Amino acid sequence: MAIKHTSSINDLKNHFRKVQERVDQAIIRQLAFLGEDLVNYARSIPAEMGFRDQTGNLRSSIGYVIVHNGSVIKDDFQRVTGPVQSEKSGIEIGKSYALELSGKHKEGYAMIFVAGMDYALAVESRGRDVLTSTEYAAKRALPPAIRKLKQQIKKMKL
Repeated sequence: MAIKHTSSINDLKNHFRKVQERVDQAIIRQLAFLGEDLVNYARSIPAEMGFRDQTGNLRSSIGYVIVHNGSVIKDDFQRVTGPVQSEKSGIEIGKSYALELSGKHKEGYAMIFVAGMDYALAVESRGRDVLTSTEYAAKRALPPAIRKLKQQIKKMKL
């Protein structure tokens, strides 16, 4: 008894394209969920451990972008104001820096998490937490997120 193919090659290609779209959506959803958790964590670091907002620019420059095959498909940066007015925009600077870094990821997926102000490293070097604890949180959160994603993909009706 031989197996006979009854559908067209285009039907097969469409099926695999739809499967790929569903997998891509699951990956994006999982990365966005992780990104939201991490950005909320970074923005909520208490001033005693982190820093006090003067202009709000440093905290506004904290955010992430998700990149797929060189294209940014999601970002999250939010304006934070401080007691001192500033002509700079932390959001614009943070996004610009994240977009600059995203250009280096032409294949696959990447989540780029930044504190875009040029003085973020100087704040960290004084023992203040801008993104250091968030990096550790990301390293702890990524393996379970990947396991969850794999389980979701396995459960898909392909």
